[in-house]
Amino acid sequence: MPVIDSIAREFSECLNSGMVTNNSKYVCKFEQMLQEYLSSKIRPICFNNGEMALFHLIQAWKIKLGYDIYDSFDVLVPSFTFSGTVNAIVMNNLKPVFCDVDDTLTLDINKIDKIDKNIKMVVAVSVYGNLPDIDTIVQFADANKLALIFDNAPGFGSTYKEKYPNYYGYSEIYSFHATKIISSMEGGAAVVNDHGISSILKKLRDFGQYEKERGDIDTPGLNSKMQEISAIVGIKNLEKIDYIITEKKKNIRRYEDFFQNLEKEGNLKNMRVRNDVFCTYLYYPIILNEDATDFVTYLNQEDIACRRYYTAVHSLKLYRNKFMCDKRSTCSCSGYCQEEEGLKYTNSIKDRIVSLPIHTEMKKEEIEYLFNTCKKYFKD
Repeated sequence: MPVIDSIAREFSECLNSGMVTNNSKYVCKFEQMLQEYLSSKIRPICFNNGEMALFHLIQAWKIKLGYDIYDSFDVLVPSFTFSGTVNAIVMNNLKPVFCDVDDTLTLDINKIDKIDKNIKMVVAVSVYGNLPDIDTIVQFADANKLALIFDNAPGFGSTYKEKYPNYYGYSEIYSFHATKIISSMEGGAAVVNDHGISSILKKLRDFGQYEKERGDIDTPGLNSKMQEISAIVGIKNLEKIDYIITEKKKNIRRYEDFFQNLEKEGNLKNMRVRNDVFCTYLYYPIILNEDATDFVTYLNQEDIACRRYYTAVHSLKLYRNKFMCDKRSTCSCSGYCQEEEGLKYTNSIKDRIVSLPIHTEMKKEEIEYLFNTCKKYFKD
């Protein structure tokens, strides 16, 4: 985060002007800077958070495909993701069809053996910033005439074949939450390559208004605009992106070397990153050989901010009761039967995965303390 002195003048100017929202000076500047950094054809559209960016992007594609807000269809989405991904689908009155992941922890499109006629969209996720096999997913979406969205909330700066995901012609979102690579405290952005989608998004973040004088709308939107104060923080952090990525790469190399050695010793497995992907690692995930509870407790007791982060969304109470069927009792999943048989890898890791801190500003001594604590745990 930027120091207060570096943003005090902009904060003061913004507050004194009274222009603190409504896509004013700093939001426009932040969007322009994002467009330049990402080399996007169309200026990205900022929102008050990443969840609203995803919600509205799904909504915009639903409109683009010719559906009414009350209509429903099915959406392919990995179960191994944060609940916000699936919440955005369901809040658009759409049905998630949960898919498995592979050892990259991203959507394994090869495990999808059939496409139901009700499936109209794919939402792929860059878990921890690790991008999926974009070429294969794009080919799959094109072959089946599906809308494709990348939920890249944690992956700002991650690349596939040295390009950002928007280069491949499909829509994506980023989060600028306080925990993310680039932070605006709270915020998000949609990056699209379709002028029609861009126009719809601009309306949706402003109550759905297409005519400002009388406030007329043709589809319901929300007040999802980014505030100017958030944009100022985002600008200051984006100005440091080269430094952030450079320092992150140094830490990533150290983590990979250390934890790959622990994997060779049989203590854990690492998330696989494809050779053509650069992953910015929001956190560093490791997959233990057993349930992660004891490991997390041990590291927390040693003052290390370790956590069990992502879990399988299909196993969460809301979605388990609504969409899953164990076929061992009377079906209660409201006609949306899905079996866990197709989620084998997800189920095998969901209780064993741990997220370790890998911040840009972590000191050498802090990283060594983390490594030594992990070694001690496995030796004991």
